Order: sequence, then C-alpha cells, then structure tokens
Amino acid sequence: MKKLISILCLILALSLLCSCTKKDSDGSYDSAADFTKEEGEIYESVPDERYEGFAFRILNADVGSSASMMDAESIDGNNMNGRLFKRNSNVEERLGITVEELYDDPDMIFDTAVDAFLSGDPTYSAVCNTARHMATMAVCGYLVTDSALMGVDLTKPWWNEKATDSAAVDSARFFWFGDLQLSYYDAHSMVGVNMGLIDETDGLPDPYELVESGNWTLSRMLEMMRDSENDLDGNGILTHEDRFGVATDRESLFPLIIGTGTYISGRDQYGLPQMTCFTDEKLYDVFSLISSSLYENNSYVYNTEINSADGVSSASHFKSGKSLFFISNLGSLESLRDMEYEFGVLPMPKFAESQTQYVSFLSADDATAVGVLATGRNLLRTGNILENLAAESHRTGGLRDCYV
Repeated sequence: MKKLISILCLILALSLLCSCTKKDSDGSYDSAADFTKEEGEIYESVPDERYEGFAFRILNADVGSSASMMDAESIDGNNMNGRLFKRNSNVEERLGITVEELYDDPDMIFDTAVDAFLSGDPTYSAVCNTARHMATMAVCGYLVTDSALMGVDLTKPWWNEKATDSAAVDSARFFWFGDLQLSYYDAHSMVGVNMGLIDETDGLPDPYELVESGNWTLSRMLEMMRDSENDLDGNGILTHEDRFGVATDRESLFPLIIGTGTYISGRDQYGLPQMTCFTDEKLYDVFSLISSSLYENNSYVYNTEINSADGVSSASHFKSGKSLFFISNLGSLESLRDMEYEFGVLPMPKFAESQTQYVSFLSADDATAVGVLATGRNLLRTGNILENLAAESHRTGGLRDCYV
C-alpha cells in the first residue's frame, strides 16, 4: 500500500507556471493591509482572524534549492530571501503571529514529524516535505485531510488543486501543493535545448515553433538528436569533447515516459492506486522506443553512466555546449545561469501530435508538499495561517513572482 501511494505521487499532473494569470509587477509590494483593496476579489475570502502572540512552527525540508526556505531572518541582497521575509512579516502583522521554521534535510524532517506524532507533541503546526515522505506519513495515519482545515481553499490559484487531487486517495487529500513552498515548481521536468546549436546546425527546426504548433513529439526530438551529432575533432572516435544529441543518465527515462501521457499506475473503482503498467501496450511501446534510442549505446547519445570515468555530468556536458538537449527539472536552471550559450526550456515531448497536452513528470523525491500532523491543535487556526502564507506568496510582486 505504501509503495502504491508513493508511486502515485510520481505521476502528479503539471500545472504550468505560464498557464497562471500573472499581472505585470514593479517587483515590490509593501502592505499587509486587506488583500481586497489591492489584489481583487480572489482574496476576499482569505481569513484575517488574529491569534495574538501565537508561534506558528513548521517543519520544512531542505531539498537543495533556495526556493525551499520558508523563513528568512532579514532582508538581504538575495531577492528571494527579501520577498520571503516580507511575506512572513505581512502575515505576522495581519494575524498577530510569529512564523518559525525548523529547516533540515528531508529524512531529518520526516523523523522529527514522526517523533512528534508518536509522542503527541503539538509543537509543530505543519510539515513540508517531499511527496515521498508525505505519502508515507499519510499512509501511516500521521496527517489530517484537508476537510479538517476549514481555512484552506484548494480552489484558489495559490494552491495546485490538480496536482493535489492526483495524489489523493479516493477523495482524501492528505497533503497539498502550491505557492507556500516554491521548490515544488523546481521538481517539474523539462528539456533544456542549446539554442546556439540550433542556429549553428543546418536543418534543425525551431523547437519553440514545434511546441506552439503541437508538433513537439518524441520522434521529432530523436530526429534532432541524430542530426546534431558531430565528431568535432574528426578523429572518428566520439568522446565527451565531441557533440551529441543529448547527454543522459538513468534519471532521464521516467520524465520521457510520463511526457508521452503514459502512466504506470491509476485508480481503481474505489479511488485507490493500482498498477496498470503490466497490461498497458502503449507503455511497452514507449519504453521500448526510449530505451532503444537512448540506452543502447547509440552514437548521438552521451551516456554519463557508461562514461562515468570521464567525470562529466549531463548538466556540465550540456553547459559546455557539447549536447543539444538536457533532460532535467526546472531546479537545475540555477546551475545554468552562467552558461555561455543561449539555452531554452521546453516541455517533455508528446508521444504523437494527436496527444492533446504536454505532460510534466514530478519526482516524488523532489516535489514538496505541505500537510498537518494529526496531533495539531486548533486546526482552523492552522488552516487560516497556511492560507494566508500561500495567498501572500501569490500576490503581485511577491515571492512567487520573484521565483518566476
């Protein structure tokens, strides 16, 4: 049961950042005043009850991204820290509370949350961790469902209701994704593309035009990989110094499979997870195509695991301009800021042009979600505070805008 629910977390549906309404912003905001005076009707129902002097303590997992922090000591030169400090300050002023964070690695946060539950310790009002850890806590009965938190409105744009529903068991939603902790967005898969190589290589189509026209497919991506292979030094031996269609590792397989709209699990008639991969002919076809194209020592693929002695990662290979494509997640963009070549970001390719949507894979080891321990007290207060923090992140010029 634990494994099935954890697997279900792996196929959370994508809600693209660009699909959300985003107003132009001057990059700042100041007021902790009533939302409706500044932001409009979607904020009218955000609760504003005061809880004088209450310390809202949250367990929060450090997943290696600057976007995963939920508290900041002061405004400094880091834009994200400044917006985070302002977000929490506004909520603290509005509700009369203080926000405190215990920030540690995912395993430590998990252990602390479990210990708190087993001992009946109400110290921590909420916990934010990877989907895999949150699923384990949900299965063990450590978390309450959203129905216990009347202040949380998952239909609002600062929550990702679609992703949350896809991780639910029947109608029970034990943890939620959204703007409360933004490293969730880091976990969305992407295809990085070296636009400089697109311009330099004859015959390669504009990938952005392929995406817009709905023609960005797995077969088209493989064609572009083959066409971009180049023995730069002309010695007849392809090494990491030559040019490849893609630099790949074992982590590249799952995002490509999920991108084709093929899943390894689904739901049964009771809304519970069930394995579907054993009888899915499309999954077999997709897996066969990807594995034969990327993992059978084809010359246009630089496999970082087969060539581990080179000490070159797929990210560094792409960054050096030696591969056309890079399969990773949005969080990896931080490491590419000083890349010499211009690069672009594409969704995972579709299986065929007839596929109606581009689909992003979210790793349960990276995607973060928030939940509330069943030992928590005054769950209405907890829901109200979580709603305020998420809504404040979503404000024009706020934390989410800064992340984007």
